[in-house]
Amino acid sequence: MTVHVVGAGVAGLAAAVALSDAGIEVRVHEAAPMAGGRCRSYHDPVLDRRIDTGTHLLVGANLSALAYLRRLGALDRMIEGVPAAYPFVELASGRRWTVRPPFSGMISAFRLVALAALNTEPEEASWRLIAAVFGRLTSERACRPWIARAGVGEALIDPAVVRLGERLCLGRRLTRIDAAGDRARALVFGDEAVELAADDRVILAVTPGAAAELLPGLVVPTAFRAIVNAHFRVDSVAPVPTLVGMTGGVGQWALWRGDVVSVTVSAADALLAEPAEALAGRFWREMAAAFGLSGAMPPFRIVKERRATIAATSAMERLRPAARTRLRNLALAGDWTRTGLPGTLEGAIRSGEAAMRLALARD
Repeated sequence: MTVHVVGAGVAGLAAAVALSDAGIEVRVHEAAPMAGGRCRSYHDPVLDRRIDTGTHLLVGANLSALAYLRRLGALDRMIEGVPAAYPFVELASGRRWTVRPPFSGMISAFRLVALAALNTEPEEASWRLIAAVFGRLTSERACRPWIARAGVGEALIDPAVVRLGERLCLGRRLTRIDAAGDRARALVFGDEAVELAADDRVILAVTPGAAAELLPGLVVPTAFRAIVNAHFRVDSVAPVPTLVGMTGGVGQWALWRGDVVSVTVSAADALLAEPAEALAGRFWREMAAAFGLSGAMPPFRIVKERRATIAATSAMERLRPAARTRLRNLALAGDWTRTGLPGTLEGAIRSGEAAMRLALARD
């Protein structure tokens, strides 16, 4: 049996690594020239530094994500915050406080935590998803932050790429799935068709739009929310990565790692039309206040992810498909599928695990 995983984002990589570790022949096909999808690191020529596409944070409650890191032997590429503590700053007044279990100060920080997890304004978000996020923060250990030492690519993506080796093929876009009855019979990559043997399986770990094009009739979420990130290269170096929540400004979470300071804004659709220079000026003033930095605005990079995640609303929740499809040898994976969680790293990895279990199950 060979399992063809289409898509090398976190969901596809999680499925492929688990299959490989189980001794299953696996092939991963990725349309882009690099793996990682929306969770990767890359060298930015303006900053002359590797930066993340966005600031990604895990917590101790993300058991699937931490297990994935252990499987890769990459848990030491993350830093666990012990004990759990989240510093916050009110930008207008400069007031600072720390949120710790049992969540003293959580009421004032609730919106930022919900925004980070849901990428949707809490007022319009599904309460089922809100409960799924906060219902897992039941202990000090579950609340501990896990921050990548160097970057999310170095922790979650690069080790998987090394593990898969030649079984990962980049620049390979799936253009059609040929099916007969209730089974996929061939995967078509441009001019090349890969015939599927009777016991072969397919895990489709692509975007919802791509999945709907490849599987006519598949119902998928159609509303998305943006995330805007800004990265600044500063003169000082943080001895350890430092995360700070911010209230009273535009930025929501600030991360200082090495000599790069980054800020993240979730549910950021209103910022998409704003010029990068104007955004950078606003963000830099907030970064200076949050971290006590001074001087003229340093080199920066603004990253706008227009369709960062699906909207975490009840309407979109009803459109999220299960991993099982009408084709008995094809399963779906992705943070947009029915994981019971918002569009998060934990949800993506869970979806890859669910698709892997379907691939290994008998018809």
